[in-house]
Amino acid sequence: MGLGAWEDRPQDKKLLLIGIPHTGLTLFEWGVSFKVLMPPVPYNVISNKGLPIDRARCDLVEQAYSMGATHLFFQDSDVLIPPDGLIKLWNHRLPIVCGVYGSKHGAPGVWIQQQVSGGAKYAAVTAEALERFPLFSHPDIVVGGGCALIDMNVFRKLEKPYFKWTQGVEQDGVSEDFYFFEKCRKAGIPIHVDTTVRCLHGEFAARNWKGELQRLQV
Repeated sequence: MGLGAWEDRPQDKKLLLIGIPHTGLTLFEWGVSFKVLMPPVPYNVISNKGLPIDRARCDLVEQAYSMGATHLFFQDSDVLIPPDGLIKLWNHRLPIVCGVYGSKHGAPGVWIQQQVSGGAKYAAVTAEALERFPLFSHPDIVVGGGCALIDMNVFRKLEKPYFKWTQGVEQDGVSEDFYFFEKCRKAGIPIHVDTTVRCLHGEFAARNWKGELQRLQV
């Protein structure tokens, strides 16, 4: 089946899996936001815990395959999604459509490739620019993968591994979500961002006896 073929499937034949790569700790607020999330079609939840993030995402894809899913929605365990966010993404009927959340670099998690290699390979898209486009896309885009709705036909167009962490390992290496979106671009699969699906990006932190903030570890 080609991309977009899900539009020809009867409604009751669609199965959405919400895949959660779990770090082991979750904010109380994340649990509340997940509780009120409104899925648009029948769904199940799958998760894993303690794996490197690239392996975790690949594992969730394989689980989705084995369960006969038509769509996989990645929701990271530190990304809080608006209640109607998943419905908005679903209604676009696109092969890949993501929500937007703040990156650890202090900017929205949407980047455009500027050059072939080097430290400035990608540049973040500003919030002001994203606000101009309710549905944003670009031929050289990559996005944070923590709020991403993907038609399973996308993975059938790609070679394994779908996700691979190469940052710090290979020259011009990237995070696992950049790796995935780069492969999608090479395969001619468009990537979109619904800029009205604005998520929170929460992390655990605590102060040690010196008063220094540090990430909690399990």
